[in-house]
Amino acid sequence: MDRESELALEEDEPAVVTFLVRNGGSLERDKDNKARYWLTMGPRSASDERYYVCVTWSRYPHSAPSVKFADAVGGSLAVTKAWPVITGYRPGNFDICKPFTAEGYVAHSEWASGPEAWPATGNPFLWVAETLQGDLDHRYGGRSA
Repeated sequence: MDRESELALEEDEPAVVTFLVRNGGSLERDKDNKARYWLTMGPRSASDERYYVCVTWSRYPHSAPSVKFADAVGGSLAVTKAWPVITGYRPGNFDICKPFTAEGYVAHSEWASGPEAWPATGNPFLWVAETLQGDLDHRYGGRSA
């Protein structure tokens, strides 16, 4: 990760921490990869459920991050049970096909412009966290099998 991305992430990180804590979650930066963060989150409707989200940036704030679910902070990214059931979240493919992930933009190049274009202004990291929490709170259908 380039130095500009590293500095921008450090600047935007506190707002993400505040948001996650307010919603019963937490944020941990990966010790071995400064571009990778681990978010612990859960849906309001199932407060006993915890999800571990791995968010990895390539260029921040200019590009969408890779977003995957793991079985623990620092855990495996190849466990379908680690994923929530939400439209667009594809546990079998280990990706999210929505316009806030690098994987979504790879699958839908048409999203590069127009209303689905990546919002590189403001605090995109916070926007990703808010989008994930919104999906967990309003579109949650349980844990994947």
